[in-house]
Amino acid sequence: MKIQNEQALGMTPNPMSRILLVSGNDATNEEIEALVEASPRIMVFPIEVSALKTNLTPEAGDLVIVNVSALTEAEIELLSDVRAAVPHMPLIVSSPALTADETRRLFKFNVHDWMPKPVDGKDLIESIFKGVRFRKTYNNRVHAVVSSVGGVGATTLAVSMADIAAQRMFKKRSVALFDLDFSLGDCSYAINMINGYNLASVAAAPHRVDAEFIRVIQKQHENGFAVYSFKRPELNSEINGYELVLRLLDAVTIEHDQTFVDIPYYETEWKDDVLSAVNTCTLVTELNMSALKHTVDLIDRIRELRGKDFALQVVVNKYESRLFGQRIGKSRLKELFGDVPFTYLPLASAQIGEAVDRGVPPSEVAHRSRFLNALQKYMKSMELTEVSA
Repeated sequence: MKIQNEQALGMTPNPMSRILLVSGNDATNEEIEALVEASPRIMVFPIEVSALKTNLTPEAGDLVIVNVSALTEAEIELLSDVRAAVPHMPLIVSSPALTADETRRLFKFNVHDWMPKPVDGKDLIESIFKGVRFRKTYNNRVHAVVSSVGGVGATTLAVSMADIAAQRMFKKRSVALFDLDFSLGDCSYAINMINGYNLASVAAAPHRVDAEFIRVIQKQHENGFAVYSFKRPELNSEINGYELVLRLLDAVTIEHDQTFVDIPYYETEWKDDVLSAVNTCTLVTELNMSALKHTVDLIDRIRELRGKDFALQVVVNKYESRLFGQRIGKSRLKELFGDVPFTYLPLASAQIGEAVDRGVPPSEVAHRSRFLNALQKYMKSMELTEVSA
């Protein structure tokens, strides 16, 4: 029955996860193979200890399991060799119960998980998939674009950021735009890419969301970025809406190198979860005290979720320079925002108005406008790629 339902949705099973298995003295590969054989999505590749240097490489698999019967000096040496070969690959260690000192020694190897024997097969499979997911998302970046209030132009910015990333900054990488405003699905309307797929059809079984499903529902813009935008207001109150949205976002971000997420100003049950997971956050506001106060509230909220080191910035959109200065100057903004950087984007009513009327990104109206140049300059200041420690 499960297979029939997946076929009806036009989906295929999730991609295979390649697991490299290394067993130490007095431990056997069969112990682990018997536990994971229940999952058709896992392929196990045993590696002999004598062949570690040639067969254990970052490209050979998605995750490595080291199965040992104790944690003596021989096993410590084995773990050292494994980490030397694949320093960043998720590592699961299966062993008998450990003493406190042995546990401290084990976790110096940056293990993803430790599975004490006897190992439960279900727990091991779940840990494998979590580790594989972590590796696949390690280099992928997710950028939240958040409206402080309605009408500040965050959707236009999200569309333009995805467009700039695809056309100017990451031409050879995969870029996506994900619209979390299911009440309006305005990203799709702004660029005339309305998606009629009924997400409610999978709301009852969100676990079926996988890479193949994501490829089925995506729209591909001619400028080189994928679009996920749906006008499905019922998802905001759907019983399984929370899980479905997070699984969709999870699958999308695994699929693409750079994902820009348009987050509406109103409250949703998944908002904190998304803000807790993204790599950067751009708060979009306007130069009036009402919008700025809401922006300060968001800053406090995100700081509480992510801490002061998180890549958070404010964009003051629709900015008009004035001969005799602004009612709210830079000093006042610094006072309001504290140590959070902010930048101005110029008002571009004619360009954006025409773009919306035509259903195209603003770059189709004026490719090198002040607005787009300022936005690209801002994007270069973001942590679009992983910052080295």
